[in-house]
Amino acid sequence: MRRVLLLQALLVLIPSLRAADWPQWRGPNRNGICLERGLLQTWPEEGPKLAWRVDGLGKGYSTVAIAGGRIFTTGQRRGGTDLIALEVKTGKELWSASVGGGSPNATPTVDGERVYALGRDGDLICAQADTGKVLWRKKFSKDFQGKMMSGWGYSESPLVDGD
Repeated sequence: MRRVLLLQALLVLIPSLRAADWPQWRGPNRNGICLERGLLQTWPEEGPKLAWRVDGLGKGYSTVAIAGGRIFTTGQRRGGTDLIALEVKTGKELWSASVGGGSPNATPTVDGERVYALGRDGDLICAQADTGKVLWRKKFSKDFQGKMMSGWGYSESPLVDGD
């Protein structure tokens, strides 16, 4: 199921990569509206040409963020959530960084040279977008006395506000 959802997201978003990034959940304005012009008005009967396919992203409900020629998503691999960066033109995995336990529900957020990812257990990381080096990490329960009251865990996509 994850492969299908990621493939659908990429088929919709890749044509718009020429001009604008999609750096967070539901796009640049978080409203799901693509402002690009010149998009296809009708689809070919056989569907759009598949640019590439990628396997091994793990399980979860994350969508993608796209910025600076990279696609960012999260997936449950090796027993925990990984933040994953892919090359937009080829789908090649560039790097991954461990976020924490559980299966991801949130979409990463890119702000300049940094990417933020939240795991379902309240693990928040900030990594360098080009290398995946983790710059800092916070745990909601420990650092902010956060208390999860939902069976879904933390599922909000990070929002960057100010500096």
